[in-house]
Amino acid sequence: MPRSSPRLRIAFIPSVSGGLGHVTRLARLARALRVALPTASLVFVLPELRLRAVNVEAVKGLGYPVRLLPNPVRHERDDVVMSVLGDVDVVIEDTERRLIAYRPILPRVRLWISIPMLPLWDELFLDWTLLEHADHILYTYPDVMPIPAELERFKRKVTVTGPFVEAGEFPSRASARRRLHLGAGDALITYAPRGFPFGRPFGRRVLNAVVGGTMRVDAARGGTCLVLTGVPDIRAIQPPRLPPLSSINGVQVMGMLPRRELGVYLAAADVSVVEGTSGLFDAAISGTPVIMVPGPIYETTVEADWVAEHDAGIVVRPDEITRSTMARSIDDILAHRGRAAARAERLRTLVGAGGEQTAVKVIVDQIARTER
Repeated sequence: MPRSSPRLRIAFIPSVSGGLGHVTRLARLARALRVALPTASLVFVLPELRLRAVNVEAVKGLGYPVRLLPNPVRHERDDVVMSVLGDVDVVIEDTERRLIAYRPILPRVRLWISIPMLPLWDELFLDWTLLEHADHILYTYPDVMPIPAELERFKRKVTVTGPFVEAGEFPSRASARRRLHLGAGDALITYAPRGFPFGRPFGRRVLNAVVGGTMRVDAARGGTCLVLTGVPDIRAIQPPRLPPLSSINGVQVMGMLPRRELGVYLAAADVSVVEGTSGLFDAAISGTPVIMVPGPIYETTVEADWVAEHDAGIVVRPDEITRSTMARSIDDILAHRGRAAARAERLRTLVGAGGEQTAVKVIVDQIARTER
């Protein structure tokens, strides 16, 4: 392991134009690197291009220094980029490989780690010249999503880590339910609409189905509560065909919760409705049964396919989502606890754990190589 001096600065640059998955992934890596390199200085850098407010709030909640990277014009580019990244030794970017083009004006950077997001295909065909200038590439998907052929040309510098999933990150179900004062007959459902990262039409349709479906289940069974997390502005997500969310009995609307607090709700839940990678993997860690409504992008479509194929959760496709299908899916989980638990265990096994530790070893070894 290299000697980590106080002058070693590591910048984490997540994609911040969509959901929280990239932020969550780098946050787990940062925590692991903090243990391996305790004297290193860690900072999160957020590109302002298509920056979503929900990501800013989430990153600030991590407790690391935060810098904003403008999208500069030619006449000021060098000075602006140097003012943000000029003191950085190591860059770890997640799906922001366009920034690799800045490397020639950052002489202090001695290591660039890139984490790509599916799909690659033509996207990689256009970007392969950028990845040529990355020192290493981390592939952070589970074995059920094998490395694509498009990365074959980079096999000399690709490491398959698996997902960054910290075992033990969330409390036990029994402990979480005690903290929330939930009784044996209480049913808790979680869903994170956030700021509709997959677009407003999709997000509103899913939210309307989740709220309406939960109301139907509660009317039939009683004791059902829906917790909406990651809501930056309740007015911005209010479905037009429902009463005000804050007025619906059994619906709680939360802002951007700290990870520990969010983990309590997720671990205590009977059902987690998820759309994308971070929600799916969080549910896998906590052992919570999932209803997956995959966001309309390739990555989540592939994930929904293997979740359905391996019976690791209930998948409701975007063109099938209604209050009725959501109510039936929730009721299926609540009425057949044993089957739901078996699905959750299969999901946990498929996703795996410990990818961040593999990534840390690669990064530490690469830092040592640059020091030699």
